[in-house]
Amino acid sequence: MLFGGNALPRLRANPRLQLTAFGARDRAFFEIILCRAPRRQLKRSTFGGYWQPILGSTNRPAEPVPDMKLERNMTMVVQPNVITPDQKAGGAGGRADADHEDRVGAPASGAARVPESRVTVDTQVLVVGGGPVGLTLAIDLGRRGVRCTLIEQKEAPQFLPKMERCNARTMEIFRRLGIGDRVRAAGLRADIPMDVYIVLSLAEPPLLHLPYSSVEQARAEIRARNDGSLPLEPYQLISQYTLEPLLKSIAETLPSVTVRYSCQLESFTQDDAGVTAHVRKADATSGTIRAAYLAGCDGGSSMVRKQLGIRLRGEYNLLELRQALFRCDELFDRIPIGNGPGKARHYHVADGEATFLIMQDSTRHFTLHSVVERDEDMKRMFERTVTLQVKYEMLACQPWRQNLLLADRYRDGRVFLAGDAVHLVIPTGGLGMNTGVGDAIDLSWKLAATLLG
Repeated sequence: MLFGGNALPRLRANPRLQLTAFGARDRAFFEIILCRAPRRQLKRSTFGGYWQPILGSTNRPAEPVPDMKLERNMTMVVQPNVITPDQKAGGAGGRADADHEDRVGAPASGAARVPESRVTVDTQVLVVGGGPVGLTLAIDLGRRGVRCTLIEQKEAPQFLPKMERCNARTMEIFRRLGIGDRVRAAGLRADIPMDVYIVLSLAEPPLLHLPYSSVEQARAEIRARNDGSLPLEPYQLISQYTLEPLLKSIAETLPSVTVRYSCQLESFTQDDAGVTAHVRKADATSGTIRAAYLAGCDGGSSMVRKQLGIRLRGEYNLLELRQALFRCDELFDRIPIGNGPGKARHYHVADGEATFLIMQDSTRHFTLHSVVERDEDMKRMFERTVTLQVKYEMLACQPWRQNLLLADRYRDGRVFLAGDAVHLVIPTGGLGMNTGVGDAIDLSWKLAATLLG
């Protein structure tokens, strides 16, 4: 129980919390306004005391709650896959830039309703998207005992450059989830400073040096100043291609969490009792998943947001760059600036192409961002930035855009959005993934309170 003990006084004090009883058998959905309902109406029903607060509902007159028995035999309905050539594949993915349609919104896509007799309740929460935001949501729901299914259209986490830093608040959240030490063990060594330089190249004296403590130093500072003025945890440099598989492995250990990769959301419908999602698997079969709630954590080009017709508004395509991932085993030890060879994480180049180089958690991989015409130009920019004679390999390259976009709303009925699906920000400072993790934790406890009481 989220609230523990006698929850009624604490719940009654919040006028936005309502109590519900959810009966999957007859698709019924009832709610009582807690702050106005007499205590006699708050007696636990015979189906296990599933009194549940409704997120963000408005007050309505109290309704009687009949006794119902909650169905607990949950299966997935699998149907033969029938996909026409003109059907478009939408679904979960990592971070993606919003295109023009994302800005102006897209009409909700229609989907034929699965016959009611073929639909069964499969899970309490369906999470769409297997990036750090969706995985964090699934882990916290699982820890709270909520039955959760996460689907991701990719076959497995990808070795692609995206975020590379968990800020202090995210590390505090991971600590609370009991996984903070595992995240740090997988990330950058604790003794390496997080300094930032402005340079002409890595072979010349820096124009500006901005020192930032290593994790080791930051922890010592936190211990020495135990007055609440510092966060409980320091930041941690960890590449998304390291963090994502770690979070996936943790989610897969939780009994109430089911993780399904190679499973793509095609459409969904919702009613007063839940959400029916139509999915397609890699083996060319399709099926439906019935859930009480759906959470769209499927990135900037979110299929969930588009089907809901929710628009992103703000400043679009402020700057378009390319991002390339390089492997260079010797560069870290040979950079001749800083307090020691290579002892820095971020190098801004004072040039006309907005170039910057970021060390990744292995110290053998680096991401380079620059405004260039072609992918091949990134090799030239890497050589110009590094200057040193080193062996390197460009592993990946892709364009990305700087956007400042915010969704009109984060919710539609029983469907919620989180992370890049609702806000796209310039990632300087690690704001993208970190704000998404905050979304996930904020949504998780509210869903748990609603479903478990």
